[in-house]
This record gives sequence, structure tokens and C-alpha cells, in this order.
Amino acid sequence: MGPLVSNCQKFTELVEEYFGFLEEHGFKRSPEYEISSGVLCQVVYLGKHVAIEVYLDIRDDYVGVTVVKVLDGIPKDCLQGGFHADLGAYLRKRGRFRKMPTRRLQSPIETALAAWADYLQLEGKEILADLPESLPDVDH
Repeated sequence: MGPLVSNCQKFTELVEEYFGFLEEHGFKRSPEYEISSGVLCQVVYLGKHVAIEVYLDIRDDYVGVTVVKVLDGIPKDCLQGGFHADLGAYLRKRGRFRKMPTRRLQSPIETALAAWADYLQLEGKEILADLPESLPDVDH
């Protein structure tokens, strides 16, 4: 991992910078669902019906985003009777894919965060709407 992102705290700051727009859509940071370990950093934004998880797999230096169905105020994955999917796979499955122009930023991690944020804003309108029908109830 590059010197710019040396720990979960710095990753969290970068996520807040690139995904801060989520708060304008009613999402709130939810530290109680976040992970900060030697192998995974995860920042969670919780809406009424959708949670958005932005994570860094430290071992693989991989940044990803997942969308999760929120039931009774709690993010629920498939094992808990809800829905949990990679954002890119979810949007491609719904025919919402376009190659995003990549901004070259100070680090590969920042570049990935910017790309995911742009992709979500351009193609994820139903997710950002945070409605009960934004994600399916069960779709394994």
C-alpha cells in the first residue's frame, strides 16, 4: 500500500472526501458496522433502505463497493435474509455499465475511490434514491 493510505483512518478520510455526496442523499456514516483491521478497512453509509459499504482489502490493495439491503434499520446480507452485492456487478446486471474515464490521482487507492464514486453517481440513481424497491428483497 502506498504512503498516502497507510492505515484505516486515512482510508476513512479519503472515503469521506470522495463519498461525502452520499450525505446529500440522506445516507449517514455508521461506525457500528465499520471494520478496521490489519486486513480490511470498511466504511459504511446507512440509508433507510440501502447501505453502501466502501472497503479496502489491504492484502490485495483492492478498493471495492458493495450495496446491502437495509431491513429494520440494519444492513442484511443474503445469509440474514437480505441482499448484498458488488456495486459493479449489480449495476452491470441491470444494464447500467459504461467505462468510466479514470482520473489519475495521487495514489491508486484514490483513483479507485474516485472511479467508484463517479460510477455510483452516474449509474446508481435508484440506489441513491434509497427507496424500499432500490434493491431486491432476495436476489442471490
